[in-house]
Amino acid sequence: MKTNMWTLKFTGMIVLLSISTGCKTYMSLKYGMTQPKEETPARLSAFLEKHHFPAENLYMFNDSASYCQEMRDPVFSKYLIGHMIFTRDGTLLQRDTAQCQWAGYDLVKSLHPDSVYEKSSEVQLSQILPKIIPFGMNSTAAGSIMEPDFTLIVTWAKFIGKYNYRLFVLDEAVKLNTTARIRLIWLNVDMQESWKLSPEQKVAIR
Repeated sequence: MKTNMWTLKFTGMIVLLSISTGCKTYMSLKYGMTQPKEETPARLSAFLEKHHFPAENLYMFNDSASYCQEMRDPVFSKYLIGHMIFTRDGTLLQRDTAQCQWAGYDLVKSLHPDSVYEKSSEVQLSQILPKIIPFGMNSTAAGSIMEPDFTLIVTWAKFIGKYNYRLFVLDEAVKLNTTARIRLIWLNVDMQESWKLSPEQKVAIR
């Protein structure tokens, strides 16, 4: 059986887990992180409500094919449990992915359409939008904000528990930015029950 390299990459998004054997226990106790399991939109919404996380602009992958394709992609996977900022034309802004996931707070708060930023050719926004759909009562299609200056995609997951606080803080940064029109997308990366994934497709933290 082939080794699921994309599973290992997914595991790597939790940086602390790679530091020592005790980090897994630490993350479980401190943040309530658990092994990934299949979820439903209803359970995800209940999780957000319980922890008072944002309940708007919620997205998930269209289907298992889109999900697995992105999880296998080495570029997308290095931004997991972090964020990506795209310009008006869909170009990704360059950032150091070795930094903490919440390191983008100041940048997001100060984004300005007339500023010059270092850009990356690794991935285009047009590659991601067709693969995701909104879920939840307060979420609308990604195109609801016409001609945004920037699009911010933040990936989160129920299985990382309260660690999501590190990510959802970017919601405040968006609200404090008064100079740019920012389209915010909270992209969930939990597996979905409706996809009926095979055991080989399921993600595990090892």
